[in-house]
Amino acid sequence: MSTETMLNQGYPVKRIPFIIFLILQVVLLFVLILSPAKISLAITVGLISLVFILIYPNLQDAIIILSIFIAIVLPRPTGRGLVFKVEEVFPLFAVLLFIISLLQGETSNRPIGKIGYWLMAFLIVVLISGIIGVIKERDKILIFDEAMMFWAWGLYFIILKSKISQEQIKSILIAIVLSSLFVSIYYIFEFTMIRGLSRFRTDQQHIFNFTIPLLFACILYHPQRIVKLLAVLLIIPMSIAVYVTLTRALWILVPLALLLQYIYFMKDVLSRRRLLNYLLPLLIISMIGILGIMLLQGLFGVSGLLSERFASLRILEYDVSLLARAELSKYVIERVRSAPLLGVGLADFLRYQYFPTLGRFNVYWLDNTYMQLIWKTGLIGTLLFLIFIYYFLRRAWFVLKNAFNPLDKIIGSSIFFSFIALAISGLQCGILVGYRFNFVWAGLMAVIEIRAQELDKSLHNKQ
Repeated sequence: MSTETMLNQGYPVKRIPFIIFLILQVVLLFVLILSPAKISLAITVGLISLVFILIYPNLQDAIIILSIFIAIVLPRPTGRGLVFKVEEVFPLFAVLLFIISLLQGETSNRPIGKIGYWLMAFLIVVLISGIIGVIKERDKILIFDEAMMFWAWGLYFIILKSKISQEQIKSILIAIVLSSLFVSIYYIFEFTMIRGLSRFRTDQQHIFNFTIPLLFACILYHPQRIVKLLAVLLIIPMSIAVYVTLTRALWILVPLALLLQYIYFMKDVLSRRRLLNYLLPLLIISMIGILGIMLLQGLFGVSGLLSERFASLRILEYDVSLLARAELSKYVIERVRSAPLLGVGLADFLRYQYFPTLGRFNVYWLDNTYMQLIWKTGLIGTLLFLIFIYYFLRRAWFVLKNAFNPLDKIIGSSIFFSFIALAISGLQCGILVGYRFNFVWAGLMAVIEIRAQELDKSLHNKQ
């Protein structure tokens, strides 16, 4: 059986919709997270993933969906006891399939675009930074760990060069939504366990930066009312989860993305004869926000906790976490002066003390995307990164402006405006470089480029 047949025809197993299997994964993961038996969890997730791979009609797409799903649902990054982390297994499998397909001439003939060229240049600089780390005799495991975090963006090339259709793009988006739903349920459950006495957050909270704008775009542009209603219902638990994190950046930037989406929507379609229809999405989101606060107060009585966190936004100059970020950035700038162009290399660290009771410990990653890039890859790496992000946003805007169907409107609106917010969020966290979500962001980048190239062809044919 050729690779193309293997990838596109699937296996002689009874077909079951992939959504059922993703829901099954959500349910089992939710149950098993309560169990201390980590080995049992790993085996179960592995078996479910294997069944999903056998059932899903396209092997390459199944691997891509699982890569994104695992990256989202893992509460925290796993260790390197077996060299590769759990979240890296499926992406590496995707690389292997891609190499086989490439050798047999079965990959897509899509060009990698300007995004791809600038991203490739950035990844080369990361390689150079890794070599600098080796030359300076730093911990090789840490060098590999940091390099893999950056190279996660390389999933862009795998997805772009796969023979992915519009239906398969929908499957990826649905997988992200279902994964986010699981995360929101998990957050609410954990918050219930601690009875609302403190905040609850994991790395997973960052997915809401994209999923809530995606669902809001469905409310704005999807033609089917049942899908709009489903989007409203899904936003409710995700909004409550955002409250639960007590993360001020999420509180500010998710609403910012929604506001920008809505302003563009009103500018694009405003009509006095149907003004109520256009105001309805704003009313829905406002009601969801109010409902979320009322539910939290009714269930846990956490109005004091929320108001205290909101109040801290007015006194940022005394906020310990922001002051620590600023101080660390100052130390990084001093370090980079010795190697401004390519940075000091991977696996460099700072000795820092956040609180007197915690003592001093090594800091490898900053809560600032851009300072992290300057520190490890220098001004050259940072500039290359910013250029490929710029072209990514430019392509997302192109898809939004020239969309021929609701799917492109939804993709363009959610990705463009959520990544504007994510770029701002990068000033106070490593959201675009320091997390396994780079697999997700790379997937969305590939989706945008695929749709942009299709739109390019359509516009050219019309002319």
